[in-house]
Amino acid sequence: MKTKKSPFRLLFLLLLLATSVMAAHAQENLKINSIFEKYGRQKGSTMVVFSGEALDDYKLDKYRSITLPYDTNRSNHIQQCLEEDKKQARKIKEVISNGIISSGYYQLPDERKRVNRYILFKTGNDGTATLIYMEGGLDSEELINKLFIKNK
Repeated sequence: MKTKKSPFRLLFLLLLLATSVMAAHAQENLKINSIFEKYGRQKGSTMVVFSGEALDDYKLDKYRSITLPYDTNRSNHIQQCLEEDKKQARKIKEVISNGIISSGYYQLPDERKRVNRYILFKTGNDGTATLIYMEGGLDSEELINKLFIKNK
């Protein structure tokens, strides 16, 4: 016995697929994605990726970070990527030292409704750089509270 498939069901499935593909590519359209791809598996680098239930308490859908030794070549690559990506971002905080970004906190425009995207970057005194990309429903104020303000 064959059942007749509704055109609305097919349309819904296609829209769902398109939405999930757009979400998967939200970071890929950023220049910083090349940092994760190029240095993520190199010796001396530490990359962390979270998604799903691990992020539910933070109202995030995706978290990706990399900490790596900060030499001249990497510095140039990271600086170029940050400069390009921040053109589309709303700067929240940035510290520039000797002409280069030593720390930055940027909120990017929504790729989808109700999704906030963030880039965080900081160079450490130990010669390392940390780059973080996050996306989800968490707004800027909530993010700052969760990251920097300890509960009493």
